[in-house]
Parts: sequence; structure tokens; C-alpha cells
Amino acid sequence: MNSKNAVFRKTGLLYTLLTALINLVLTVVLSVVPGPNIDEDTTSKWVAFISSASARYWGIIVPYVVPVLLCVGYSLRGGTEEKLKKRAVSMPTFMALTSLIGWFANFVLVIFYAFCARRMLGIGIRTILIMNTVSNPLAGISASTLVFLVLEGLNQKLLLPVFFPEGRVSAVRTAFRPGLGLLLSLGFVISSLPVAYTVYGMISLLVNNGIAVHKGLLFITSFILLAAAIVTFMLAKKIVKPLTLLTQAAEQVKKGNYGERLSIISNDEMGTLVDSFNDMTASLAEKEQMRDTFGKVVDPTVRDYLMKGTAALRGESRVVTVMFCDIRNFTAMSEKMEAEAVVSLLNRYFTVLGKCISAHNGVINKYIGDAIMAMFGVPVASSRHAQDAYLAALDMRTALAELNRELTAEGKAALRFGIGIHTGRVFAGTIGAQDRMEYTIIGDTVNTASRMESLCKSYGTDILLSQTTADGLESPSGLVFVDNAGIRGRVDRLAVYRIADPPPLANPGNLL
Repeated sequence: MNSKNAVFRKTGLLYTLLTALINLVLTVVLSVVPGPNIDEDTTSKWVAFISSASARYWGIIVPYVVPVLLCVGYSLRGGTEEKLKKRAVSMPTFMALTSLIGWFANFVLVIFYAFCARRMLGIGIRTILIMNTVSNPLAGISASTLVFLVLEGLNQKLLLPVFFPEGRVSAVRTAFRPGLGLLLSLGFVISSLPVAYTVYGMISLLVNNGIAVHKGLLFITSFILLAAAIVTFMLAKKIVKPLTLLTQAAEQVKKGNYGERLSIISNDEMGTLVDSFNDMTASLAEKEQMRDTFGKVVDPTVRDYLMKGTAALRGESRVVTVMFCDIRNFTAMSEKMEAEAVVSLLNRYFTVLGKCISAHNGVINKYIGDAIMAMFGVPVASSRHAQDAYLAALDMRTALAELNRELTAEGKAALRFGIGIHTGRVFAGTIGAQDRMEYTIIGDTVNTASRMESLCKSYGTDILLSQTTADGLESPSGLVFVDNAGIRGRVDRLAVYRIADPPPLANPGNLL
């Protein structure tokens, strides 16, 4: 935080120096450019008056020193990171406004000096007031616009990357910042400055020498300025309107509406940008459709993991918890049902239990007939995968009971399942042929979980957990030791547990 404060202050002082230099250059330019013709006596008296100590003092303090002090104060202010972010975005605008304020103060000061000179020295001030009215506002607008453009360009390279390394500057609510339309309008004013100043000098010269001003000069000047204003307006509209529509369409795409299309047809760079945007949204819509389809083929968690391009392709060794869930006596039941009814029942069953697994950070790896193979702690690593699997099994028991009430009410047979849960090390990754791969887990842990699911029949219960899974639970007090079971394919016997509630079924044969 201290380093960001230091960067803010250092950059702010640099911006202050540049702001002062830009204003100084414009002041020098105005002082050396020949002004309207004023008689020598009036000129000498006016120059002597504004060169007096008092006039010079206030002429420097008010228009120049005060704005510089405001910029320095803005640069040296500390604060929280959130406040510094807002000030970093607003700094070019703030310093441009201080320049404008300085020139406006100079404009007011010259008027005040002019009336004082007329009262004290008896000089004519009409030409001085007209010159001040033309030169000071235009110079002020020019200076503030140049300050903003220079500092905004530097800000995008020096300050904003420090506070917004990931972008998203537009999300910060800040003070007023000029839009492109306003900047183009200010550009028109700046380009009009030499024209207005030159024409005014010519008119003043003619009037002071008793020569009538030709109306054609005023007409041509007005026509040129009006034409430039119309061109500026049309150009601003041509740029700003498509950008506004692009921004609105981008917001819709951000919300997931990839059907947005812009109908702006143009043969310039803006037309190219719009065509690129339409191509991009079409591509995003196609990819989103593929993503949704992919998410229906594999679990969305696995889909997102694979699409991130992580270590899935080369595989990795992980300690995870594996769950197998199988419907009891489903083969005999399905033989008495139409194929469409079997598929409908399985989809209904898988949907209900799948929600329980997903709710506890589990991933359904595959459906094997009427069985579910789920994994916890992979592909997204978790330190509580055993607890998640345990809670998912409890929810699956409750969900199956609710489903059975619905099936019974429909006159259909109730379903029973067996769940085996085991924790251990597996190899996780994409496995298969070069042109057809599947993200899965392999190892003895998977085989053991499958065999434990089969043991539910022998021990007359619906859920069995291994010792390693029980060791990973946050509160294993609800478990009841069943047996040191022999697992086919394993030399060592494995301690297995059931969940105390509900009690094991009285007739295990009903589960077969």
C-alpha cells in the first residue's frame, strides 16, 4: 500500500510539472503573437499598468500559482487503495480543470485590470476587452484539452497499470471524464483559435484605421467556422454512436446473450470493428453451445477443468474418495418393463442422486448400467473429500426415500441401492485412445470402492465406509463398526463401517 502511495505521489508531481509547462508555453505563445492594433499611447500605458508590482503579483498568483498548488495537493494526498484508484482515474481530468480555472481567473483579472486602468489612466479599453474575450477562453480550452490528452496518454502507461493490473477501469465510479464527443468538440474549438484570432486582428486593424469591414469577410469566416462545426458534429456522431451501441451489445454478451448482432454497415475502420464484433459473438455462441453439449456428456466440473488446459492430459496422483452406488435387483425389475420406461426411470433416479453428489462437491465420473461411479477431491482438490462423500451418501439416502414415495404413489416398485465409499490414492487424468479420451481415475482405490458396494448385500445395509474414509470424517461418531472384511483382490482385510441410522435390514436377501 505504501509503495502505491509513493507511485501515486511521484506520478502526480510529474503530471503537475507537465500541466504547468503546457500552460506556460501557451502563455508565451499568446504574449509573442501580435494582437489587435492599439495606438501606441494606450499600449504603453496598458503595458506599464499590468507590469506594475501589484499587477504582476496577482497576475502570477491567481492564474498560475493557485492551480499548481491545487495539483500538488491532489498529488500528495494519501488514502486507502480504493480512494487512490478513483483519484488515479480522475487525475488527468482534475488537472485539466485546474488549467481551465486558471485561465478563467486570468480572464476575470484582465477585465478587472482593464477597468482599473481606464479609471486611473483614462485609456480606452474596448479593444483590450474584446481581445481578452477572444484569446483567454480559447487559450484556456486549448490548454485544458492538451493537458487532458497528454496526461491521459501517460496515465494509461504509468499510473493505471499499477492500480488496475487486470483492467476494468470503467467499473470505478469517478468524477466527470470527457467523452469522445466532447473531446472532438474541444478539438474544433482549438482549431478555430488561430482563425478567430487572425480574423479579429484583421477587423481590429481595419476599424482602427477607419476602414470599413467588408461583409464578405464576416460571411466567409462564419461559413468556415459553421462548416467546421457541422463536420465535427457529424464526425463525433459517426464515432460515438457505434461505440455506444458496441458497449451496450458487449454488456449483453457479458450477461451471456451471445445472439447480439449489430447492423451498422460501413466501409471504414468502424465497420471493420462491428463486423469483427459480430463474428466474435457468433463464435462465442458456437463455443457456448459446444460447452453446454460437452457439459451434458461429462460432469460440468470436469468440463471446466479440461477446458482450462491444466494437468489433466498428463495425469497426476491424488488421494481422493471414491463412491459406487448400485440399484438392487434392477436387472430382474427391468426385464418386466419397456425399454423406454427403463430409461425414463433411470434418468429420473440419476437426476435425483446426481444433485446430492454435486451439492457436496462430488463429480459423477460415469454411469455403468444402473450404477454410479462418483469421485470427491478430483479434479478440483479438496481437503474434506471424505466428509463430502459421507454427507452426499446421507442426502442420497433421503432423496431415494422421497423418490420411492413418488414411485409408490404412481403404482411403481420402490428402488433400493447399495453405496460403497473408500478413500485412497488414485491416478487421475485423461485416459484412452489418441482420438477418444476420457477423464477418469484408476487404481486399487477404485476397485476397492466397487467391491465395498457389493458387500452391502452381504452385511444387509445400504451404505458402507472404509477405515480410511472414516478417518477423514470430521465427526465419525455416527458410524458403527461392521467387520474386518475380506476384499477380493486385496491381501489385507479392511475395516468397514455402516451408518447407525437407519439400522441394517433384517433380511439381506431383499437387497439381492
